[in-house]
Parts: sequence; structure tokens; C-alpha cells
Amino acid sequence: MKRLIIITILFFITTIEARQNPVSISVSFGMFYSSLQPYGEWIELDNGVLAWQPSFRNSDWRPYMDGRWSWTRYGWYWDSYEPFGWATYHYGRWFNDDYYGWLWIPDYEWGPSWVEWRYDDEYIGWAPLPPYAEFRINLGIHFSISWHSNYNYWSFVPYHRFCYHKVGSFIIDHHRSREIFERTKYRNNYYMERDRIVNGGIDRGFIEKKSGYRIANRNIH
Repeated sequence: MKRLIIITILFFITTIEARQNPVSISVSFGMFYSSLQPYGEWIELDNGVLAWQPSFRNSDWRPYMDGRWSWTRYGWYWDSYEPFGWATYHYGRWFNDDYYGWLWIPDYEWGPSWVEWRYDDEYIGWAPLPPYAEFRINLGIHFSISWHSNYNYWSFVPYHRFCYHKVGSFIIDHHRSREIFERTKYRNNYYMERDRIVNGGIDRGFIEKKSGYRIANRNIH
């Protein structure tokens, strides 16, 4: 009963929020709840916070693995092959709970992807932004707490594999993640353009130079 009351309240509040936000007018908690329920489980955390966890995953799974990276007018867009990807990679944030594992917390602001980046001369990597990260027009990504993501959260690939259709097949084994993490530089490059959030990430020209091929500009609607 308590859970039903919380869901009802959140549905009412977030539907109003969505209507007041012109960028996110088409989404609400109710939409997330009903659309994602077939693919996972909603879990009530402390203070009545509801998080979602996908059902189909293995021990090595983490967000932003099953899909591809595309360059668009909104920067780096994550094209997910998972049926829940339209929501969980373009709205909200992920965090790795000590007990449950990876959980998604809803939010109502659309982005082409919500990740942070690392890179060096050989590898490019990304990790999901946590719920503590929010976008601010004059600052880009702002963290409400002191945040340093664990090296196990990161996915690294060689540059020439970055835009492959199934980039997850080329992610470097997690046993090498710490070594690569420690030698790479951090990058965070979000900004607003044409009333939409852009994930500039690592410069496309830099990746083209390192990969040896030209990256096409894809149209998304």
C-alpha cells in the first residue's frame, strides 16, 4: 500500500513537472513506470526513492554497453539496442548500489547521453553519470557531492572501434580498466544549443585523427 501511494504521488508531481518543462513535455514518471516494468523491477530505496533495475543482465553488464556511439547535432548520442534504452540512456542517471548493483533513477531532462569521458592516445572511455550530476546552463555538468567514479564503472575501447555497431564487443577486459583509467585524462563537455543539451565529449576531429576514418553525422528526431 505504501508503495502504491508513493507511485501515485510521484506520478502526479512529475507529470506536472514535465508539463512545465518544454524540453521534456512528453515524459512523466507514469510513462517510465509502465514502459520499463516489462523489462525489469522497480525497487523502493531509502526515503521512498524508486529506482529501476533491468532483468536481463550478466555479472559483467553495465550501462552503455549494448549499442553504438553516433555523432549528431546534439553531440555524442548513445543508440541503444536494449528495449529500455530510449528512457534509461537519455533521461535520468545510473548508480552502482553495493547491494542491488546497477540502478536507474528517473529524471525528466532529455540528453543525447549522460556519461563522463576519459581518453589518452590509445583509448577512449565512458562511464554513466550518477544521480549527483545535474546539467546547469552556465556550468555544464555540476556534481552536488564530491564525485570520483570507480574505475570498474568505465568502458574503454581503442579509437578505431569507438563508432562500431556493437562497440560493447570491443570493450577492454575489466582487468585492464584500472591501468587504463589511471593513465587517461578526464573530460566533461556538456552545453546548451538550440534549446537542447549537447554532449560534446571528446572532440570528433580528435577521434577521427586517432581512429583513421571519418565519422558521419547522423540525423536523429
